[in-house]
Amino acid sequence: MADVGGGPVFHGPVHNSQIAWGNQEVAQHQHLGAGQALGDLQATVRALLDRLDELGLSLTDTAALRADADALMDEASSDAPDPGRLHRLYERIRTVLGVLATGAVTGAGAGAAQLAQTMLTDVQRALP
Repeated sequence: MADVGGGPVFHGPVHNSQIAWGNQEVAQHQHLGAGQALGDLQATVRALLDRLDELGLSLTDTAALRADADALMDEASSDAPDPGRLHRLYERIRTVLGVLATGAVTGAGAGAAQLAQTMLTDVQRALP
């Protein structure tokens, strides 16, 4: 965020945020429904699993990504999901997809890289 012309400028999406600008004293309260956020996360990870074979990953990377995505789904559907574990699993998924999204995987086509980038963005946005 940069101050250009007296107001905030955001270079990218802003989600679930509150911004106070030019206030001396401010009190903000925000209540997000975790249930909906977790439902969105599960739907996004389900979409990732449905398209996993389109990424052209090695068998080892595919198996690791599938295991992490399944674990993330299990955690998100538990009675008391652990946000730390959700984020750790996301980071593991991000590591695999990130390499593909940057085009660093030999033999991966541009379509796979774009799909990986889209999946990364979708899962990150869906994290509560």
